[in-house]
Amino acid sequence: MKKIAFLIPLFALCSCSLNTLALRSTTTMMSRGVSTYYDESDPQLAREAMASQLKFIEGLLQSGPKDERLNLLAAEGFGGYAFLFIEDAQPERAKALYLRGRDYALRSLGTDPDGAEQALPGAGRADAAALFWAAFCWAGYINLAKDSPAAVSELPKAVAVMKRSHELDPDYNFAGSDQFFGVYFASRPRLLGGDTDKAKEHFKWAELLTEGKYLMTYVLEAKSLAVALQDRALFESLLAKVKAAPAGSLPHSRLADEVAKLKAAALMEKIDDLF
Repeated sequence: MKKIAFLIPLFALCSCSLNTLALRSTTTMMSRGVSTYYDESDPQLAREAMASQLKFIEGLLQSGPKDERLNLLAAEGFGGYAFLFIEDAQPERAKALYLRGRDYALRSLGTDPDGAEQALPGAGRADAAALFWAAFCWAGYINLAKDSPAAVSELPKAVAVMKRSHELDPDYNFAGSDQFFGVYFASRPRLLGGDTDKAKEHFKWAELLTEGKYLMTYVLEAKSLAVALQDRALFESLLAKVKAAPAGSLPHSRLADEVAKLKAAALMEKIDDLF
């Protein structure tokens, strides 16, 4: 009887270890499979697949809530899903998705919204991705919640987090931090730090770092900078580039480029309302 009692915790330990190994193995496979989404040429197929995949990731997080890679996958997934497919047509739904993405990214860093800024000095290059998605999702939420003073008051935190990501790895996600700051400086009133010259500089850097082949950069530049300058010709020129350029010229950019073409077409339909 004593031997059996001794074996019970041993079996429990083995079971726990096997669960951990299974979780790590699944997370590794999912990390490697992310590129299949980014290489997808059919946005609708990607949208449908991503929705179920996000719930699967959240299911795995029930078993490993502190797993850094799994939390980062969730952050990237919710942020990308909200931006690519949801925010234009369903902004209220997108706000909730962005907040989930932000919280997963911060959890990957071992922090939360209140402690985000305090975690920045100790962050290293390996943390650039989590920092990027935390700031991206945070700012995405704030942009859709401009009528909330509480939400808008958090913008400096999101900017600080993205600034640190930019310092650590400006190339990450197709120069995503330069795209972020291009939109940020173009969209803000001058009295609140807006600066169209700085916006131009960041968009130029984003285009330089991606050899001018990442089409979403032009969409964001048209939507933010061209509108801020009330430069209709620039707006049309940028969106014409998106329409004419091939999708997927850069590795793992096909899905974003295809969605950029859809967003560009939708923006062109609104041109008379914007200018």
